[in-house]
Amino acid sequence: MVKILVPQPAPEEQVAALARGCGLSPVLAEVLWNRGHRELDQARAWLEADPSGLEDPWKFHGMEAAVERVRKALYDREKILIHGDYDVDGLTGTVLLHSFFKLCGADPAIHIPSRQEGYSFSETSIQRIREGGFGLCVSVDNGTAEVDAIAEAQALGCDVIVTDHHATGPEIAPAHTILNPRLAHSTYPFPDLAGVGVAFKLAWAVAQSFSKRKILSEDFQRFMVEASALVSLGTVADVVPLHGENRILVRQGLKALLHSGHPGLRALIDVLGPRYGLEAEDVSFRLGPRINAAGRMGRAELAIQLLTARSYGEARKLAQKIESLNRQRQQIERRTVAEAMDKLRRDPKLEERRVILVWDSGWHLGILGIIAARLSETFHRPALVLAPKDGRARGSGRSFGETNLKHLLDAAGDLLCRYGGHAKAVGLEVEESKLPALGERLEEAASRLPPYAPPSIRVDASVGLDHWNRTELSMLDKFRPFGAGNPLPKFHAGGVRIGRQMKRIGPDGRGITFTAIQNGRAIKGLAYKLGERMQEFFKQPADWNLVYTPRVPMRVEEGCIELFVHALERQVQSEAPEPLRKHGNRSRTDTTRG
Repeated sequence: MVKILVPQPAPEEQVAALARGCGLSPVLAEVLWNRGHRELDQARAWLEADPSGLEDPWKFHGMEAAVERVRKALYDREKILIHGDYDVDGLTGTVLLHSFFKLCGADPAIHIPSRQEGYSFSETSIQRIREGGFGLCVSVDNGTAEVDAIAEAQALGCDVIVTDHHATGPEIAPAHTILNPRLAHSTYPFPDLAGVGVAFKLAWAVAQSFSKRKILSEDFQRFMVEASALVSLGTVADVVPLHGENRILVRQGLKALLHSGHPGLRALIDVLGPRYGLEAEDVSFRLGPRINAAGRMGRAELAIQLLTARSYGEARKLAQKIESLNRQRQQIERRTVAEAMDKLRRDPKLEERRVILVWDSGWHLGILGIIAARLSETFHRPALVLAPKDGRARGSGRSFGETNLKHLLDAAGDLLCRYGGHAKAVGLEVEESKLPALGERLEEAASRLPPYAPPSIRVDASVGLDHWNRTELSMLDKFRPFGAGNPLPKFHAGGVRIGRQMKRIGPDGRGITFTAIQNGRAIKGLAYKLGERMQEFFKQPADWNLVYTPRVPMRVEEGCIELFVHALERQVQSEAPEPLRKHGNRSRTDTTRG
């Protein structure tokens, strides 16, 4: 059972002032209030997300040195290597800098490590630098903590400029320059840029440096608009918080992405079919996974080829290959999830464990992060999934709730060969023989944490189904883009009845469609994770607490509104409506106050 957390009612007068000042309904003004946007000027600025709010790239510690070194490489026609990463953030940032250096007259090379080599610089990276005779290497989305490898690259006569956003320990690589907003000595005011965002800032500063007044030429202006499409892809896919600069970059970038004439981006978008708009959710659930599939399946070069394609015909062929890889990835993922679930359910101590640690030598390295996320979601605790090979086990972890998974790994750092990441997601490598000891150490560290809270879902407000229409949904669009740090607005409706026509949908019937009925209003609902509970909904007539996000259907014939359903919990007899000030046609049923 999921606990539904409803916020305390916001002050009526202040909500009314927000509604008048921002041109919103009282319902949506209350959402603004509950999300912390309570001052009128700040709320307006947040809603507008104007590009004038972007920070000056020269605020980065080390930007002047980085720009000077890039310009020297351009003028002296040095060989330049872009050292990227195999995920969407790293791939889009790599393509962004590749296109930028080409525009500047250079002919840069690209190196993307394979998942078998591991994240960031490896011996293969050094071999590429040595054999290629590169004078400058610019990393994207990696490099901050690669002390030994970058020291070796520098000793070979190749200056390394690191563009990265990962937090690290006290020791950082001896690179020529490191641009990383998360470093302790960083002077950059916004720490949450994705890797592609840092690469974008480097390109922006270099472009400005060609003008004494830092005014971009028309070519560079066009490039920066096109590049913002790549920034939106990488930023959303890397699940960094969509506030501050990221909110502005993604909003502008999604517009550029939808209207892009770039062959690779066009072919990628056409996978979605005819589009009147493009949202962050499209990147999260459809575009991003397809780009990621290339890297996950060991074919990251296909994503690079797609995003650098010169013609639409070439791009379409590459997009079709990536689509095929994505289908393979989905098949492997379903099989691996089933195997991991079977292993865990045969563990007699599963209920006692505070951290899931599971491994198998037959599992595909590229999909372990996805499996960890599924296990964490299912068992409501952090999960680490590894694949041993040749005495070493490598894999990924995903957190649960407020647990900082990176801190848990810190407690076992002496057992690990290497590891990194952040609170919600990590990567690690450990000797296979030490896996049992790792499990014990993680359990010991997790035992000192507060008990995990039961599954809960926090809503923005309680709003009856009869409140919504197309006009209100168009106002709700002002809150986009939705994602990490700005999740989809969720609303609670009590006393909801479920129509008898239910149908399971999606892979393995994980989802259902049904009709939600309240106060005479019937709306189609789609719940993508509740398929296993369908028989429960049929048992007997009952009132239900519904947590939902209203949206416009993909197809007009399905009606003017549908509900994306996050939770559906039986309403017990003791629950009764409580008094509430009027906010249009609203209903509020007693739930837990948060």
